[in-house]
Amino acid sequence: MARKERVITTIKSEFRLFRQPHKIGDVIEVNEKSYLILGIERFTLYGPWLTIWYTCQNLLVTDFVSMKKAYKEPHAVEAYVRLKHDDNRIKLFELGTVHYIKGQAYKIQEYTELLIKGMDIEISFIGRPIHPVDRKEARAKLFSERRKKLQLEIL
Repeated sequence: MARKERVITTIKSEFRLFRQPHKIGDVIEVNEKSYLILGIERFTLYGPWLTIWYTCQNLLVTDFVSMKKAYKEPHAVEAYVRLKHDDNRIKLFELGTVHYIKGQAYKIQEYTELLIKGMDIEISFIGRPIHPVDRKEARAKLFSERRKKLQLEIL
């Protein structure tokens, strides 16, 4: 029995540094199959090579149920950072990391674009705001934990 092809798959692509990588929305050919780039999963920069893992849709597979277009969640922001290609701070902008933008903490959820601009790399991403717990709730939690630590009971 033939294996059913998947609609969504990951494709790894390598680019020489300073060559523009594929963008979300581009159609690429891999093994004589057409794939639509839906997103960027992760990337690495090693010497003169930029490696990108893309989330792609196999355009030859048509037997699936169509869903609504995914939108970024409310209050999420799109931001970008531009760094020199050899700047070690590029490694700080991995998925799941927290960064402050205009005094507000945001967690990187998804990459939206990687651009090569001269000797720089521009990383665009969607960030979800991180909100602290309410003050009263935080104080109550702290008090409860201290009480547990001291093994105190209130009668």
